[in-house]
Amino acid sequence: MLLNLLACPDCRSPLTSILRCHSCGISFEQATPISLFPQKANRTVSFQFTPNRSVSGDHFLKVFKYPSRCGAAGAESPYHLDLAHIDIIDQLPSGARILEIGCGGGQMRQWIRDKGYEYIGTDISTSRVQDSLKIHGGPDVLCDAHFLPFRDGVFDLVYSSAVTEHLACPYLVAQEVVRVLNPGGYYLGNVSFLEPWHDNSYFHMTPLGVWENLTQAGFESRNIWPGRDYTGFRAVLAMGNKATKFITFVGDGVHMLYRNANKLRNLARQRPRWSTETITDSARVAGAIDWIAQKPI
Repeated sequence: MLLNLLACPDCRSPLTSILRCHSCGISFEQATPISLFPQKANRTVSFQFTPNRSVSGDHFLKVFKYPSRCGAAGAESPYHLDLAHIDIIDQLPSGARILEIGCGGGQMRQWIRDKGYEYIGTDISTSRVQDSLKIHGGPDVLCDAHFLPFRDGVFDLVYSSAVTEHLACPYLVAQEVVRVLNPGGYYLGNVSFLEPWHDNSYFHMTPLGVWENLTQAGFESRNIWPGRDYTGFRAVLAMGNKATKFITFVGDGVHMLYRNANKLRNLARQRPRWSTETITDSARVAGAIDWIAQKPI
């Protein structure tokens, strides 16, 4: 069944074997899981940039908002998954096909299958996974996200969490994601913003950076928002080193001061609902940014 979805990462011809592309002749590594390395062909990234995109405008402001519910889903769901993402996944039709990019140990696999969906997980390696996660079966396909080895329009949803910051060319990956999605398919994920530089991360994105990346690929953004209850103050300490990890409460304290200062400022300016932070206040110090986007029908 998986072979029916695969395409050569070089020439994009449908694959009839996991060992060799009969169209361009490239051979792949023999391994378990399926390993579609190496790639030899270059990719060209191209897009149009219109003058009105040099500044943020109404198009961004319409999607820079919290979903109806959002925040960490808790222990009953896989790590990193947001409540807003669960709500999108739950509305998919039975038998929908979901691709996870950077799946790690494949810890979402059973959770997705229990909902009646088909799951395919990819990652670039099996060696960078904690031992505790290996029990979930790992990736189905080893590949480079810049060269997704799938045919056009074969997925109903693509999920990618804490991965985009590690991509050398996120514009290319977003274009690959929109290619493998069905019209109307969803792209869900999050990306580092004020987390420390880690694991050779390339791009930490602001909300506008996320919007630009999605827009350039042709997606229609529905929501872009700062991750709830995860601030840069906490992230810097939690991800700094072993010593700072134990004083993350200091970051939480600094964030409390930040919030209270915002409340006083909003009160002084007679802003409505002054007792809560605005989404902009939260985004300025967010550890990560989440999104929900859709491929146009």
